[in-house]
Amino acid sequence: MLWDAFLKRVADAHDLFEEDERQAFLVRFNERNLPRSDIQVAQDLNISEVTLQRRLGKGVYTHLVTSCPQLNTDKKGKFKIVRDWLKKGYILCQGDGKGGIKETAFPHPSPIANHLYVERPPIESRCHQTLLEPGALIRIKAPRQMGKTELMAKLLNSAQQQGYHRVYLNLCKPEESVVQDLDQFLRWFCISISRQLQKPLQLQDYWDMDLSSNDNCSAYFQDYLLAQIDRPLVLGLDTVDRLFAHLPIAQDFFGMLRAWHEDSKIIDNWKKLRLIVSHSTEAYIPLDINHSPFNVGVMIPLPEFTAEQVTELAQKHGQVLSQADINLLMNWVGGHPGLIKKALVELQTLGTMTLTQLLNEAATDSGIYGNYLRKIWQELQENPALITALKKVVDANNDVELASKLAYQLESLGIVHLTRNKVTIRCELYRDYFGYRLANFGEGS
Repeated sequence: MLWDAFLKRVADAHDLFEEDERQAFLVRFNERNLPRSDIQVAQDLNISEVTLQRRLGKGVYTHLVTSCPQLNTDKKGKFKIVRDWLKKGYILCQGDGKGGIKETAFPHPSPIANHLYVERPPIESRCHQTLLEPGALIRIKAPRQMGKTELMAKLLNSAQQQGYHRVYLNLCKPEESVVQDLDQFLRWFCISISRQLQKPLQLQDYWDMDLSSNDNCSAYFQDYLLAQIDRPLVLGLDTVDRLFAHLPIAQDFFGMLRAWHEDSKIIDNWKKLRLIVSHSTEAYIPLDINHSPFNVGVMIPLPEFTAEQVTELAQKHGQVLSQADINLLMNWVGGHPGLIKKALVELQTLGTMTLTQLLNEAATDSGIYGNYLRKIWQELQENPALITALKKVVDANNDVELASKLAYQLESLGIVHLTRNKVTIRCELYRDYFGYRLANFGEGS
């Protein structure tokens, strides 16, 4: 495997990063750039040295610390730490023989460092209790950046500490061609899980061309993977929303998960499997009610942070915010964990800037949320009906009733609160940014 291809695999394996941060990682650690200085690499990217260092510090090193604990330090030299860690991993992964990253070289990361996690009682205790039950199924449902992945990581870490096997799969990872073909997707699914469990691949012994792909996958799990282990397996499936755009695949795959959950009530091997599934929304996906995993198990909706939880998160990021700052931040972004964390990381990185200064341009393309807001706007423009619906919400002083599909789609984007079919804009950040965009829509927006 070439070095650049290896870097991309590492980025994918750790769910790295925002677009700018991913680019900073791939360019800074490009083989030819390893001996070069930050200022030279920054010039290649047409950004300042300070901007490059900020993207590496707040995004890249923060994500990698879960697999490279040496980064958990206040000392300088993090570039060298990552460079040496990557070189060791590159040498190890060459021994895979299949061009893949060996699990022993890069253990699958917890998607967030535990020391930054803020609990939302009683959610965690309820989930821990549920995972003790044979055949458990937990569905974590919340809009983007509300902490679904972080909660899943917390549960997987706890499962490992309890002696359970754990596997984490992000369904955003397989290539588009893979998720368009059920047989390819289920093969990827089985291979990925086998490797994380460090079990030899035995697909050829369980993939019968005369049976359906679902039957083959189920047989591989029941008669091989689950039969090989004597402890429960907690399987975390993140961002299953990826499959919603491929309805035939979604119907078969989710129907299979539902069947596994039902089989756990009767068949011993299936009792070992405990599923955690995260998703943003599913209500407008036409799945047979009797073959859907979204109406069984324990559903865990994630609420916004309270002021006390925002204070705790700030302290974990080395920030002591006054009550006035807490109120200001929550007035702008509500209790949205992802948006709050973004502001705290920026404050930590920039040092001398106040929260008021940071938020002055928050609702603009040049502000701290610029990339995030532009991505949502691009998605909205792909669906004119959503543009019309959002304008109705932004212009209203009270809640607005929308068609169910539109309401759920806006909620899954994270920009509205939804109670039944009544929606309100989530926070002032969205009202200001999208209000401006909608007012100028059609004029080059």
